[in-house]
This record gives sequence, structure tokens and C-alpha cells, in this order.
Amino acid sequence: MPHAALPFQLKRSEDEYTSRQMITRVEQVHGLLVLDGERLVVQWRRALSTQKLGSGMKTEREVDAVEEVVLPLSAVAGARVPDDLWSRWFRPRVVLIAADLKAFDRFAGGEGLELEHPAELVLSIRRRDRLRAVEFAAELELAVAQMSADRPLGAGHSERGDRETLRPPPKNAPPLPPGEG
Repeated sequence: MPHAALPFQLKRSEDEYTSRQMITRVEQVHGLLVLDGERLVVQWRRALSTQKLGSGMKTEREVDAVEEVVLPLSAVAGARVPDDLWSRWFRPRVVLIAADLKAFDRFAGGEGLELEHPAELVLSIRRRDRLRAVEFAAELELAVAQMSADRPLGAGHSERGDRETLRPPPKNAPPLPPGEG
């Protein structure tokens, strides 16, 4: 049973300027990806710091409780750690790829992450965790491949019963009448 863990961090900030004050909001998310058997557990805690600078200076901090989302491996298509110039200069990233567009819905939305693509969850990691991220992505890919290999052929969409698996027609099938193909 595969078991691996990878810490990640996200940060976004927003500045607001008026004639009387400046407000800076910094949101930091510290999280953990855990590969636990046939599921991927994503845990995170959000900390929000609001700094107001006007006639005085005031800093407010709030820390949310730990949140957790459990994804079955059937909802994950794979993972990768891009090896590009940006990763060398800035923070490396791990990219989780969904097998279903609804897989990452819990992370996106009004207050959630801004996903560049709904099928990709891009998480920043510390530079020193890059090799751990490569290993985690490889273990996740292996677990997804083993799970697919253990399924009988044609059972690819069994958890999504409303879809049919597309197969080519048999070689000896009669041709379709005009207008139906």
C-alpha cells in the first residue's frame, strides 16, 4: 500500500489604497498532500494577515482550522513536477492532474484557489522539497497505474455509470445507413 507525504505552500496578497489608508491582505496556506493507499488526502490551514496603515498601524491575524479533502485515486490522472526555468528561479511546483473536472471543485471557487485549468491543481513547494516532490509524483503515478491495471478491461468508467466506454465497431459490423454516422 503506497504511503507518501509532501508539504506545500500557497500565498496570495492584495493591496488596497485610499486617500486615507493602505490595506494589505496576505493569505498563506500551508498544506500537506498524503498518498494513502487508494486515496489522496489534501490537508491545509489558511492564515490571513490584514495590515492597515493610516493615522496608525494595525495588524489583524486570523488562522482557520485545518481542512481536509479526500480524493479517490480514480479522480486523479497523475502528477508531475515541471522542470523549467521558472522552477529554478522561483518556487518549484507540483501539478496534480484530475481524471474528472469535478475533482478539484472543492479547492476552486470564490474564496478558493484560482485554477489556471480546472483539471490541474498547481501547488508551490519549498525548494528543498523538490526531490521529495518528484518522488511523490512518481509514487502517485505508480499508484494510479497499479489501480488501473487491477481493474478489469472495460471497467474504466464504472464509478461514472452515466457514461459509456467508447469502443471501435467490430470489423464485421454492417455499415451505418446514410445520415446516422
